Amino acid sequence: MEANHILARNKSSWIAGIVFLFGLSLLLLTMALTKKGSDASVAPELFYYEQTQQFLELPQVLELSEDKWEKATKRNSGVSKNPYWFKANFKTPNPSLSYLMEINYGLLDHVDIWMIDADTQEIVATYTVGDAQNFEYRPVQYEQFLLPIPENIKRIDIYFKVSTKGPVKMPMRIWLDSDFLEYSGAHKLFIGLFFGYMMAMAVANLFIFATTKNKTAGIYTCYVFCFAMVVATLHGVSFRFFWPDNIWFQERAILFFACLTIALIIQLSVDILELKRTSKRLYLTLNAIKYVCFIMFFASSIFPYEIMIKGVLLMIALSAPFIVVSAVSLAINGSLVAQFFTAAWGVLLLSGLTTTFENLGLYEFPIDGSYLLMVGAITETMLLALALAMSFSSQYKETETARASAIESERQAILAKDDLLRVQEKAKQELEYRVEERTLELEIALRELSEANNELERLSAIDPLTGLMNRRYFDKRYIAEIRRSRRERTPLSVAVLDIDYFKKVNDEFGHLAGDECLKTFAIILQQNIKRPADVICRYGGEEFVALLPNTDLSGAKKLMENIRKATEEHDTKYQSKHLSFTVSIGVTSRVVATEDEQKLLFGFADKLLYQAKQNGRNVVIAEDY
Repeated sequence: MEANHILARNKSSWIAGIVFLFGLSLLLLTMALTKKGSDASVAPELFYYEQTQQFLELPQVLELSEDKWEKATKRNSGVSKNPYWFKANFKTPNPSLSYLMEINYGLLDHVDIWMIDADTQEIVATYTVGDAQNFEYRPVQYEQFLLPIPENIKRIDIYFKVSTKGPVKMPMRIWLDSDFLEYSGAHKLFIGLFFGYMMAMAVANLFIFATTKNKTAGIYTCYVFCFAMVVATLHGVSFRFFWPDNIWFQERAILFFACLTIALIIQLSVDILELKRTSKRLYLTLNAIKYVCFIMFFASSIFPYEIMIKGVLLMIALSAPFIVVSAVSLAINGSLVAQFFTAAWGVLLLSGLTTTFENLGLYEFPIDGSYLLMVGAITETMLLALALAMSFSSQYKETETARASAIESERQAILAKDDLLRVQEKAKQELEYRVEERTLELEIALRELSEANNELERLSAIDPLTGLMNRRYFDKRYIAEIRRSRRERTPLSVAVLDIDYFKKVNDEFGHLAGDECLKTFAIILQQNIKRPADVICRYGGEEFVALLPNTDLSGAKKLMENIRKATEEHDTKYQSKHLSFTVSIGVTSRVVATEDEQKLLFGFADKLLYQAKQNGRNVVIAEDY
């Protein structure tokens, strides 16, 4: 027994060493990414002014004396209810090249930006960004805020007005287009590795939960998912891909997932460390904190963000010491599971404290705190999975020991009574029946999961408002039709349709009236475009697109003209009001010859739509590409 114990500890040491080297390699990778970003970009010197009293506009800010501005020595100014003004000066090394300005913090609510030619004092560009507006309104569709800098200007003064409920962070960098593309590729590779790893861990433990019905495996699966969503929200990935039009949820997502993450890690700690048996007092304390986190989860939808985020940080500060004390005390007493659990929590606590200090503006770190949080999450979930596996192994060994003892008792009883042999045979048959029954249940569950996934994929391709296919479906179908046109040498017509003055309808009659117009126009499209091979999609907002395979330009133009007339003649009723609207259409056709024409064909149709808008709207512009 002692030899087996020593062998297990030696194996654990090797595993811990491998995990340590893996975490170290990830840390070195993040340091390389940080250095790569610092070397390839320019971080202009920033000055800030906190607007504490009267309301200020840009002209008043421009007149502020230099002594009013303070140098921004920290990337984080902490949480403040007052707006902050920032200014920076950028001298273009080569005015003929294209530059981008990046604000590498996507949780700012409102950011107004003015770019001024320092020589002529003319405003050359203005932008309004922030996660308090839909993602589609960003100048560049990117997770963080990415803004083009006007070309052919030697010196640019940049002014920012930041109003946000969370931490005021302004990690601004300026890039050459080519340098940013290179860095962005490496950054997204690391992000992809992180989320791929977290998904793999979640799915693997989900299968364990599905097959063994082990509650701890299910809690671990939910914990990994919520932790991944916290990181995805911090990096703007969730806002871009999951809820780009839901401002309310974007503001509170970090609160929802953080509360769930804390509650789940507390429950996981209680189960793995068996605190209900080993420490009743710590068990009750952590349970109380867990229930407070669940209450905060629901309260986050009601109370202001600036109050709740402080509550979340407080829950982290309260729960972490109790969990660490529990794990360390058990680890000192020789528990191998507790030792791995302590190592996991040590890594997570270090990365979590780093991010917390940065968010509160208490300390600056040479590596981006979000990178450290991801490295800590990967290492912590790996160590936690090892602790979970060792816990399973320990339970399995206890079960095996009990089973061996039962078998020995049974063998001895068989020698005394022949009747026990028949009882054992009956029990064996029942066990085999249960195994077959569980296997069948798993096969049925997997089949139902596959059917549910197929249905979910189908529903995700439908625009919920109009019932038409959405842009995601269009992107896939467009590639398929391009390839078919090229393969079969048949013309493919692409039409881009846009409702005229749609914003005016929303402003005068409300968004519900606008929604009614969109649904009416979708019906008109369906009534006129009836071929099974044709595709109608809502591309975004009031813009629609139609793919007409094996259709030449004249046929496509005639069809679009019918749609234009039907739209013009249609009268939409909404709350006893009569709404009428028109549509502008750009349509083009071509027999695709190369893969490179994929973007160009759609871009040409979009250009024709723009020409139709310029020609007075309510018109169809059709040209061969």
